[in-house]
Amino acid sequence: MKNLRPVWAEIDLGILKRNYRCIKSYTKSEIMPIVKADAYGHGAVEVVRALKSEGVERFGVAILEEALELKQYFPELILMVIGPTLPEYSEIIVENEIIPEVFQVEQAVALSKAAVKFDKKVRLHIKVDTGMGRIGFRETVFEDIIKISQMPNVIIEGIYSHMATADSSDLNYSHIQHERFERIYAKLEKAGVHIPIRHLANSAAILRMPEIEYELCRPGIVLYGYLPMKLLGPKIGVEPVLSLKTKIAHLKTIEKGQSVGYGRSFIASFPTKVATLPIGYADGLRRDMSNGGEVLLKGKRAVIIGKVCMDQVMIDVTEIEDVSVGDEVTIIGKNGGDCITAEDMADYVGTISYEIICNISKRVPRIYVE
Repeated sequence: MKNLRPVWAEIDLGILKRNYRCIKSYTKSEIMPIVKADAYGHGAVEVVRALKSEGVERFGVAILEEALELKQYFPELILMVIGPTLPEYSEIIVENEIIPEVFQVEQAVALSKAAVKFDKKVRLHIKVDTGMGRIGFRETVFEDIIKISQMPNVIIEGIYSHMATADSSDLNYSHIQHERFERIYAKLEKAGVHIPIRHLANSAAILRMPEIEYELCRPGIVLYGYLPMKLLGPKIGVEPVLSLKTKIAHLKTIEKGQSVGYGRSFIASFPTKVATLPIGYADGLRRDMSNGGEVLLKGKRAVIIGKVCMDQVMIDVTEIEDVSVGDEVTIIGKNGGDCITAEDMADYVGTISYEIICNISKRVPRIYVE
């Protein structure tokens, strides 16, 4: 459908590809890009298509629905679900040759039965909990992994865990997790269970912990141009892929004492030129940006006044010359010589860049450039 509202997210696939090549320079492992949550809000189908052109064959998602959607477009893809899947959906997993993570014996039993039923082999990856504390086999139930290795039509292709503090200045706990992972793997090898693919490294660990470079790594946020921790600085070589833009829908001047928005939270102290933008918190512009957040217009910063509405927001453009209805406004991205990143917005509202970009809603069209 044609974009009927002047609000859009611009996705630069050229930058995405350059970011991927940059990540490749940090690791010799096979790279499994994480494209969960619609590729962190960038559009999973187009992101996968672009990275396939770079030679990527394996991708990671969080839920089964995401894998099935991508299989419709790319049936040949190797797709791994790195989140829980319920045993009752095992036949769907086997039929579509999707790789699940397994952290309970019950999952493996159901997958084995489905594989036998369809006369197929099911590849799976064992999730071990080395200290994240979410899901995964603990070292105390090590024998359960051996049981799974002996189930009919089951191939344990991989084993992995997730780093809890690889984005922290102190890597001591990450080293403890690494040691636990190594210990579990060594015990499996000693028991005759050889698992060919190991993976621990997320974005932070790829950049900071070359000692955990196994057969596979899982870049997420860094692929989209953001660093998982500020202490790395700007020299990594990646750039943000996404920009969020809109256009001015209305202009007016209000007098001293007049108000803007719900609750009259902004009262003009002097005659103020106000621009209304057709974007709001239903699009992903955080309500926390009310009365103080900034956007870019003609290379200058304009302050949000009043409360961010569901579908609209107002900005003060008094000090910006030659403003007209239809002028482009940048919420996230570059405009003139200035730039506002998702990290900047995250800092302002007290969250992380991941949440900002993932929360750009589906009603905002994604426009792809390269």
